[in-house]
Amino acid sequence: MTDETHRFFIFSALHKASYDELTEKGNEARNLPNEQSERWLATWEKLFLDPETGADKLYCVKRALILPTDTFDLEGIQEIDLDTYLQRLHWEPPIEEDLEMEDELELLDLPD
Repeated sequence: MTDETHRFFIFSALHKASYDELTEKGNEARNLPNEQSERWLATWEKLFLDPETGADKLYCVKRALILPTDTFDLEGIQEIDLDTYLQRLHWEPPIEEDLEMEDELELLDLPD
């Protein structure tokens, strides 16, 4: 997952109607639902909760799945980059020292 392969967004809870509109128009453009899929974006409830606001949602979309007709410039939809997305999720990559320590613990043969 990179900025080249995905687009990252914050969807405002105050403007949930914009997410619903984006989803509805995207479903129509893709003739969804069909036998393979119900919708092109996840339901609001399945988006990641933004821990910084406690109400807004975070989500990423594969660029390959985006059509020219998909409109992300609706009120309450903010595009962000991968780094910001991961920071908002409060995800941090493992620290190299922690990984080395884990490897050392696996080498120890501790008695049961």
